[in-house]
Amino acid sequence: MRFLYPNMLWGLLALLIPIAIHLFNFRRHKLVYFSNTAVLRSIQQENAKTRKLKYLVTLLLRCLFIVALVLAFAFPYRPDKQLNVNTADNIVGIYIDNSMSMKGQSRRTTLLEDARQSARDLVHKLNPSNRYLLMTNNFEVQNEYPMNQEEMLDQLDRMNPDGGPVPMGEVIDRFKMLAQQHGFTTSTLFVYSDFQHNTFDLSAAKADTAMQVVVVPMIPEFTSNIYIDTVWLSSPIVQPGLTNDINVHIVNQGDKEVKGLPVNFTMNGATAASTTVDLEKNGEAEIAMQFVVDETGEQRCSVGLMDHPITFDDSFHFVISVKPSLSVVELGSESPYCFLIFEDDEQFQYTLMEPSHFDLTTLSQAQLLIVNETADLNETLQQTLMDAVSEGASLVVFPSLDNLKSNTYLYNRLGLTLMEADTNATATEDLALQHAFFSDMILDLPQHPDLPKVKCHVRLKTNGLATALLTLQNADPLLLSEQVGKGQVFVFTTTLHPDCSDLADNALFVPTMVKTALLGGQAGRIFYTIGIDKVLILNDVSLIGDRQFLFANADRSFEMMPASDARNNKVYLYLNDNLPSAGFYDLLVNDTLNRVTAWNESRVESRMDFIDRDDIEPAMKKAGFNVAAVLDITDFATDDWVDAMARQSSQWKLFVLIALLALLGEVAVLRFWK
Repeated sequence: MRFLYPNMLWGLLALLIPIAIHLFNFRRHKLVYFSNTAVLRSIQQENAKTRKLKYLVTLLLRCLFIVALVLAFAFPYRPDKQLNVNTADNIVGIYIDNSMSMKGQSRRTTLLEDARQSARDLVHKLNPSNRYLLMTNNFEVQNEYPMNQEEMLDQLDRMNPDGGPVPMGEVIDRFKMLAQQHGFTTSTLFVYSDFQHNTFDLSAAKADTAMQVVVVPMIPEFTSNIYIDTVWLSSPIVQPGLTNDINVHIVNQGDKEVKGLPVNFTMNGATAASTTVDLEKNGEAEIAMQFVVDETGEQRCSVGLMDHPITFDDSFHFVISVKPSLSVVELGSESPYCFLIFEDDEQFQYTLMEPSHFDLTTLSQAQLLIVNETADLNETLQQTLMDAVSEGASLVVFPSLDNLKSNTYLYNRLGLTLMEADTNATATEDLALQHAFFSDMILDLPQHPDLPKVKCHVRLKTNGLATALLTLQNADPLLLSEQVGKGQVFVFTTTLHPDCSDLADNALFVPTMVKTALLGGQAGRIFYTIGIDKVLILNDVSLIGDRQFLFANADRSFEMMPASDARNNKVYLYLNDNLPSAGFYDLLVNDTLNRVTAWNESRVESRMDFIDRDDIEPAMKKAGFNVAAVLDITDFATDDWVDAMARQSSQWKLFVLIALLALLGEVAVLRFWK
């Protein structure tokens, strides 16, 4: 144990005062005459021992009070609270959490700026010979080499203020790795963070006793927030001139009710719709706004609200892609049935393709793929179709009653086994009206509807994953649906030929095929999340020749060339660095615009839920970390911040408690010991 103010120990000389009082009784005795002293002599002998014991106990309690009070004012602290800074084999790390929540308001400016200024004060106070590492959520390479004092101050000034949320354990583990990599035997890490529950995850780090941690909690002035959590379209296909709905999920993370909060929907910079929303305290709400798109192409859309002082999550960006037509590819020999549906409709671009002469680019860009009864596909082509479905396309399969072994790989991937052909005539008995496929397609069904009739069909065995949309009278399915990745597969058990069924002439056939094409149009994502979406998969880029990819914002003030890799007939783009801010970024391939992408900040930090200051140190110690102190940012502005760190010791409180107990004990002895 050491003392922060050792000069206060001279106060122990005050012990001479109670000792002197007890050694020399300055109270004068009064003489009282008494006729018979025989009885008094025995009482006096008996009380003398008690009186001496009482005086001795009182003396000890008074001495204990003085000693405890002097030691408390001398401010005792444990020697292990001393840091390893200012030694040659130690490196000092400063981690500043630069995530969006650190842009919250503090008493002076923002939490981030307060942390930056406090870090400057710290570097100025330490020995100029120290070596430093600057850690942020961006993991920037230029900050992760040993720097001198001047370089560290310069990097603090240049620090990127925008970073995504990163688990704290990952930051600590990276600092420990860098310290060991640069050959330092000990290290000290100062942690500036608001310590949100969502990012206070230490599971990724391994405790190291050679590393000291000094925690500096940043306390926000406001802990309430209203934010847009996500958006989605009611219909995945947006067509020119037709009404659609954009749905918005809004969260009120605050203890006050909000009435009539304006919410605006803009498209290409112009207002497309607006409404208001009422939010209960700590409540959520979903609203829908109608809109109409007049032009084809990619529309840059945003939904926004006004909420201060936390604003990074008040807007949500997304892209609505309005295609001039949907691509429909039918594999097999010529068949008039699907041709009549799609060929003359401007909404669709129909292509009939022989399986022996297929084009991978055309297949990968199709929204609807049809395998008719004449198509006998090889295994590679069947796998290509399944890959396209996984990316969002729809696939419709008609069986070959003449060759049940055709396309076996495709059926096996779907968990289906073709058993035998059934030539008994039957009819459709049940239609799954409650299924999402039919719920918005058939509003009312007549009492005796004209449903498809079949003369022959394939009996099959399923693994239970497929859902029967149409069922025959003998309980066999006529149409099955199964989700595969982002797309859906629809399997008929009969063909369109009149000798097998009247399906092609039934009123249900055309809307069913059109619905499958519309479902396949949702292949593209409408938004991405910064820091989370690191890989983009492109299936509409030619794999032939050299390709140069570029991400750039509208004014080209930011440009980034992502790494790329081509495999499985797709191009994979890897974003090694985070985009600088939320918004819209163009993806260019060989200087030609390929698509517009919308990016939003992660909502991980939108909920203002922080670890209590008193719980931080126990939690980190439980994880095995050597926590040297928990300080305030104001401590680094003092003349001697090491003294401020020593003040974190709670041993002085123990001595104050002992002094109070000694004082109470003395009062009790003098009053109740008769």
